[in-house]
Amino acid sequence: MKTNRHSFALSLAVTTLAMMTLSVQAEARTPRSAGSTVTRTGPYGNSSTRQSSLGTNGQGGYSAGSTLTGPAGRTTTRQQSGSYNAATQTYTRSGTTTYPNGQQSNFSTSVQATGDGYTRSSTRNGPAGNSVNTQGQGSYNPTTGTLNQSRVTTGPLGNSSNESRTVQAQ
Repeated sequence: MKTNRHSFALSLAVTTLAMMTLSVQAEARTPRSAGSTVTRTGPYGNSSTRQSSLGTNGQGGYSAGSTLTGPAGRTTTRQQSGSYNAATQTYTRSGTTTYPNGQQSNFSTSVQATGDGYTRSSTRNGPAGNSVNTQGQGSYNPTTGTLNQSRVTTGPLGNSSNESRTVQAQ
């Protein structure tokens, strides 16, 4: 399975959320909702439309959905939800994508704040039943402004890759 900018941005958002939970407790907020429709037309007149909706529950949770309709009228839908448990300082999210042929893929992620960082576990299951699992952690040193992250990703055939990253504030 490919990693794209969307999943990288979501991963970064989850990491940011985990780091924010170190010093901030979830507070009740007014539930909100939003929606959008975006139509794109290509150089040959082909168009696609994405309709999206998002709602929060006021307690650190959300649900979102989108439907992409392509030039031939075929649709792909995605439903996802997430929640934050202040007592355990854990953020979880999961979702399912249904493709035009009816096949589905899904994902689930859990991030828990630790004393100086977070631990993260995620699983992505593809339409053919293949899965990719990722285990990671990060820690932040406020004195040096350094964030250290590492993760191990294991693919459907059992092959794994390791990644380490250090980010230093300048």
